[in-house]
Amino acid sequence: MTNCLFCYQSVETGEYHSKCSKKFFKTTQVPTLELDQEKLNQLAEITVNERLALTGVQPKISLSLNEDQGNKRLTLVGLWGDYILKPQSAEFSFMPEVEDLTMHLAKLFKIETAQHALIRTSTGELAYITKRFDRSNGKKIHVEDLCQLSELLTEQKYKSSYERVGKIIKQYTTNSGLDAIKYFRLVLFSFLTGNNDMHLK
Repeated sequence: MTNCLFCYQSVETGEYHSKCSKKFFKTTQVPTLELDQEKLNQLAEITVNERLALTGVQPKISLSLNEDQGNKRLTLVGLWGDYILKPQSAEFSFMPEVEDLTMHLAKLFKIETAQHALIRTSTGELAYITKRFDRSNGKKIHVEDLCQLSELLTEQKYKSSYERVGKIIKQYTTNSGLDAIKYFRLVLFSFLTGNNDMHLK
C-alpha cells in the first residue's frame, strides 16, 4: 500500500485513486510521462533561458494531455499547455516534493491554490505538476497579475513590497476588507513555510 500522489491518502494499487486521476487529469487512466529526468531538465532549462512562455527562474515545461492509440500521455507543448511540470532540481534536493507539500499545507490553511500533484518520470523520479487555471480547452483565460496592476514589467516582479501590494488590493478589489484578510493570511503562511520567493507574478 502506498499514498496517492494527488490527495496523499492510502491507495491499494497504483499511485492515484481513480477519482483523483479523474479530477486532475480528467481521466481515470493515469497518463504516462515518457520523458526521463535528464531530458526534462534540459527542456526546462531551455524554457527558462529563452523565456519561452513561462515566467520564473525555476526550470519548468508546459504539457498537454493527448491520446495515442488509447493511451493517455503528457506531451511537451509551447504556450498553450494545460499543465506546468517542474522536475527535480540538481541544486535543491526534493524540490517537487516540498512544493507539493507546501500547496497541501496552504489548502489546510484555507488558501486557494491551483490543482497540483506529483507524477513520476519515465526513470522513476517524482516531478511536480500543476494544472493551469488560466487555460481551458486550449484557450487562454484573461488574468491580470500584480505586475500588471502595478504597471511593472515581468522583469520587475521583485520591485515591490508587502505594503505596496496591500494598497493595490485596496485600490482595485470590490471587497477590500475581506481581500486584505486573505492577503495577510497568505503573507503569514509564506513566512511560516519559509517562502522567500513572493513576487508579483
